[in-house]
Amino acid sequence: MDYDYLVFATGAETSYFGMDNVRKNAIPMKTLNDAIEMRNALLKNLEKAAICKDIRKRRSLLTIVVAGGGPTGVEVSGMLAEMRKNIVLKEYPELATVASHIYLVDGGDALLAPMSQASQIDTLKAITKLGVEVKLNAQVIDYVNDTVYFANGETIQTKNLIWAAGITAKKFDGIPEESYGRGKRMITDEFNKVKTTENIFAIGDTCIEMSDAAFPNGHPQVAQVAIQQGLNLANNFKLILQNKSLKAFKYNDKGSMAIIGKMKAVVDLPNPKLHFKGSFAWLIWLFIHLISLITYRNRLQTLYNWMVAYFSKDQALRMIIRPEKRTKENA
Repeated sequence: MDYDYLVFATGAETSYFGMDNVRKNAIPMKTLNDAIEMRNALLKNLEKAAICKDIRKRRSLLTIVVAGGGPTGVEVSGMLAEMRKNIVLKEYPELATVASHIYLVDGGDALLAPMSQASQIDTLKAITKLGVEVKLNAQVIDYVNDTVYFANGETIQTKNLIWAAGITAKKFDGIPEESYGRGKRMITDEFNKVKTTENIFAIGDTCIEMSDAAFPNGHPQVAQVAIQQGLNLANNFKLILQNKSLKAFKYNDKGSMAIIGKMKAVVDLPNPKLHFKGSFAWLIWLFIHLISLITYRNRLQTLYNWMVAYFSKDQALRMIIRPEKRTKENA
């Protein structure tokens, strides 16, 4: 396929930091299919625990370790803690007397590292109150035989390691090695043109721009960066056709947020510099995510589902769905 200009917007994938056993045995949390597989794995282990007579095996089936203290790790561990309280014990009363643990572990010294210190402190308090056991400065180095190994020598026995610890971009044949930077991200200039190329551009998670003084380590890998870069590049293509000067990309940081549980969230706004927590931040999170959906029908359907889940403290869908394995014969 011939082209005048090529734009890479290929996103990122889960990074296992070179740990092959973690890649093979952990439960990733990046795509919709990953979420379905996570639900399948947790439901199957609950069913096994309900009939297991061995106390140690049952405890391993019920223990959950969430690796990664970013927004995904915080949201998943908070959700699981609320489900344990409101749903699991109701569905599986035979497990009421068995000790279960939900650990949230991170190699750094704070949860939600990119957010404000106020958000980090509020999140730690809220997630701990939900019953999640937080372990900071705990770097995972291996996961073998249902055991999570940490760099400090500690171990946790579990059959449920949910990996939300990092992402990496993808490399492509034909792109020079010197065009790649940290995390396999393509190095771009202020116009999103890939280093050492003339007509190749990259936007979103797959690129890193080092020329922005406000973000010397590159822009954060979040949706707003990709959206704004896409709009700026589209306008630049129009300027190219008109033989006009290109407009450099400037990221407009609209803030950061993370949901922790029901009526619990944190929000940081940069201009003016504000911090919100609790129910008000939770309502902001809901509103932003609702208006981001396409079509009014999707927004109303999502709002209805949220209201049912909020008042019923339940989740109706508990089927184990197995995605079809695509082969050459049925592809």
